[in-house]
Amino acid sequence: MTQTPQQGGHAIPGEVGAVGRHDGSARSYDPLAGPGAGAPGQVVAWRPVAPPPPRMAPLPPAAEKSVGIAFLLTFLFGPLGMLYSTVTGALVLIAVTVVLAIVVGIVVGLISLATFGFGAVLVVLAPLAGAPIWIASIIWGCLAASRHNERVRAQLSGVGRAGY
Repeated sequence: MTQTPQQGGHAIPGEVGAVGRHDGSARSYDPLAGPGAGAPGQVVAWRPVAPPPPRMAPLPPAAEKSVGIAFLLTFLFGPLGMLYSTVTGALVLIAVTVVLAIVVGIVVGLISLATFGFGAVLVVLAPLAGAPIWIASIIWGCLAASRHNERVRAQLSGVGRAGY
């Protein structure tokens, strides 16, 4: 049988007990209720026995991202460079790049089969299919860094968080 704090036992942090209720079997105990606060069997409100955790301090504002660095990274690495400015955008363009590479591989393979191997010359032109993705990654990366900076400035000026 468990003991209440009055009988020498200890309250369990986070234990849920009835407000103002003390049962004889010592299964619930409210040390703040006082003597005679509730009769056994009385339906009373329940609340946690342990105090609530302390409130956390607000997070500091995020640092600004350089649009120049975003341009350089996307110019050199394409969609991988977008990981600096926008992870979601980078994952989208990486997925589009993978799908496009598979489609181009299938098309070049089918053309090579239909032309008895002479269509394999198209493999040289296959990287040109990625040029629009490379250009889109540069534009998207620079815009994402710029929008991030606008949100940070709005947060610092006290206007509040801008919409995503």
